[in-house]
Amino acid sequence: MRKSIYAYNMKSIPATISPILLAFILQLWAVRAMGQCAALATGEYKTGAVSTTLSGCLPLSVEVHNDLPGATNTRHLFDYRGGAVNPDSLTRDSIRVYQKPGFYTLVQFSEKDGQKYLACTNVQVTDTLAPAVRAIACANGGVQLVFDPKQPTLYPTYQVDWGDTEIKGYPGLGRKITYQYAAPKSYDIRVRGVHTPGQCRGAVTRLTFVVPENLNPPSIIEARMTSETKLDLQVRNSLATELILQKGSANGVFDLTGQKLGESQNTVESTLELPDKICFRLQPADSCLAELRSRPICASDFAVDGTAEENTISWKIDHRPPGIRAVIQKDGVDWEDVTSSGTSGSATDREFVCGREVCYQLVVNYGDFTFYSLEKCLTVPLDDCTVRPPFYLPDAFSPNGDGVNDILKIEGVLSPEFAITIYNKWGMALFHSEDPATSWDGKFNSQLLPAGTYAYSIRYLDRSGKYLVKRGAVYLLR
Repeated sequence: MRKSIYAYNMKSIPATISPILLAFILQLWAVRAMGQCAALATGEYKTGAVSTTLSGCLPLSVEVHNDLPGATNTRHLFDYRGGAVNPDSLTRDSIRVYQKPGFYTLVQFSEKDGQKYLACTNVQVTDTLAPAVRAIACANGGVQLVFDPKQPTLYPTYQVDWGDTEIKGYPGLGRKITYQYAAPKSYDIRVRGVHTPGQCRGAVTRLTFVVPENLNPPSIIEARMTSETKLDLQVRNSLATELILQKGSANGVFDLTGQKLGESQNTVESTLELPDKICFRLQPADSCLAELRSRPICASDFAVDGTAEENTISWKIDHRPPGIRAVIQKDGVDWEDVTSSGTSGSATDREFVCGREVCYQLVVNYGDFTFYSLEKCLTVPLDDCTVRPPFYLPDAFSPNGDGVNDILKIEGVLSPEFAITIYNKWGMALFHSEDPATSWDGKFNSQLLPAGTYAYSIRYLDRSGKYLVKRGAVYLLR
């Protein structure tokens, strides 16, 4: 039981302010309350004396006492909000049950020996809601309690039963409490808030927490270029924390990007800072998970240049961790495996059709990560192409087993749509193939053919997209 002369009503206090700030506000508003009561206390009133329970938890029942000896006609206003007092709002009841949390100004009117008296006091009613809190695992086998900053009830102190015989009190200034367990198993955690005045305790929040034996760090599973310098990153995060995106070089030096991913966010766009800052990694924002950084990933340089005769594809892969695989795709299909080419290299493509678009893309994979370069597409105008057979066929060969010109083989660049047929002098087909890499050994049905002249017909698709036929003859020597 405490006595107070003046008080002021404070109906709503934000739940996120600190106890120190709250105490300051209470003191300030108490001073203002004096002014409010002083406004009521005109010349007809003298200062009375009132006492009651000044604080407590919901539902709070208070009994008001008039400590002025000999006072009569005592009346009360349990929730004064400023301004003039309507006499009809006064009650002779001395007991009131407050059903809502807040700060109330209680005003007492009384009389003695024909003199009117006035007294004021503050009543603080605190809520008993269970704390809004969750438990997350820490990298070192510990646990961290994270309190919701928007929870409706502000407690100056929290009492935590960690479920391993340890019970501790913590100040309510921070949002997080960290604790280290001795063994990885399941624990029942009980958290409750405690209001300092009167040690009023709130309801209990119960949490079941299992200390994991291992925690998986976040990972970047895909990087896809969307322009020459921008890329989309796809991430995987099993940790209960936000992630900080870091950018750096292939030598392992990283800086903050200023970008943060939400706990459930799985994509983010970022920018390369050429030529060096082409790598990225994820850092957990929570301090107890900070050491669980993701494996770094890096973008690769890719370029395509074309002429009427050939397309030149070049690449540079600065980051080459174990298990890397690098492939150049042509029109969405694997075309050239460049895994063993080293940090950089180039390749030439002569198998394309003039007037038709052809697209190339570098795809690099290691572990669960895949990088997709910007797709580079070229189209050689028909006017730039020279229409001539893109291959060479010798006019003679000698399949005699001496190791020199023993087979008839086509040299040059051929489209996949190709067919060759070789005939004898009576027009009988002796050899046919639709594979440009196949050669003829001068045999028919595994039998050696005699020396002589043999005609051939080659049907192929040229770079302009037209089907052409080349006819000629080859001499077989013995």
